[in-house]
Amino acid sequence: VEQHGVVDGIYRLSGVSSNIQRLRQEFDSDRCPDLQKDIYLQDIHCVSSLCKAYFRELPNPLLTYQLYDKFADAVAIQMEEARLVKIKEVLKELPVPHYR
Repeated sequence: VEQHGVVDGIYRLSGVSSNIQRLRQEFDSDRCPDLQKDIYLQDIHCVSSLCKAYFRELPNPLLTYQLYDKFADAVAIQMEEARLVKIKEVLKELPVPHYR
């Protein structure tokens, strides 16, 4: 996405709905979509839109409801080094699929 798009705002702008649906169908059919196709390179926002939709539709967020308070506490730490140490500690508590 970042290689083929304008990085500034790439994840804020939406792709063309029909392109997003076409890409979703390719993933849903267990094929490995060719993201180098002209249709996706010309509308790189459809790739980022589908990625955002995937994370939004997860039943439990990537950083999990259970660890939300711990992540919030970790990012609130003022000293950068201590903040990074705490975030890494919390990341290690994630369920294996989420951590991976």
